Order: sequence, then structure tokens, then C-alpha cells
Amino acid sequence: MKRNVLTVSLFILTFAVIIFNTVFAAVKSLNPDITDLPEGKFMKSSTSPQDKAQIDFYLVENNMGYAVRGELVEDCARKNIFWQTGVKTADIRWLSEKSVIINNIPLNIKTDKFDSRRGTAIFSEGVTAEKIAENE
Repeated sequence: MKRNVLTVSLFILTFAVIIFNTVFAAVKSLNPDITDLPEGKFMKSSTSPQDKAQIDFYLVENNMGYAVRGELVEDCARKNIFWQTGVKTADIRWLSEKSVIINNIPLNIKTDKFDSRRGTAIFSEGVTAEKIAENE
């Protein structure tokens, strides 16, 4: 009798772990997080006009192709703000201390992030470089 209870308990525990892992993996794959990106190989760095912020660019190569990751370095803190797949270069133009255009994608480095896996920018649709510059 004790053996039956132990076997059933072990089966239920194993089943619960499998279900939990499956759900977690499905949620993670449907909601990619820009903080969980591969490091890549350093390409270049670009500093803001007043030297208060810097964006480091890394080229990531894997079996799916190439991607560029942009990492904002500001006040000794680092955070990913840019991820574009299918490209090997990062063309950046600073509009001001807060706004940039990276590969023709306008971003406010304080509030915006771009993740091409989502198909659109994470920030509001219809934002242009001119609107970002106006709001500063």
C-alpha cells in the first residue's frame, strides 16, 4: 500500500513538473524579452553629443543568421535597447542627448526599446524622429 502511494505521488510530481516547464517555455517563447539576448562580438561604440550616454553595438551570429544588439551605457548601468535581426551593421545618428536613429529606427533612449522579433517597435506606433525631438 505504501509503495502504491509513493508511486502515485512520484507520478503526480513528475507530471506537474513537466506541465510547469512546458507552460513556462511556451510563455517565454511567445514573449521574447530584450534583456535575455546573446552577448555577441563588439562592433563599435557611439557616444551622445554631450558624452552623457553611450551605445555599444554587438554583432551576434548563430545558426539563424546575423543580428545587431545595441546596449545603452549610462551612469555605469547597462541595458539592451536595440535588437534587429537580419542585419550586420548599425548605422547610428544622434539627434539629441535622448534621441537617436539606429538603422532608420527612431528611439528615445530613456523610454524606448526596439525588438525586431516582435515585428514592431515596443514603443508607440507612428513615432518619428521629429516627434521624439519635439518632446524633449
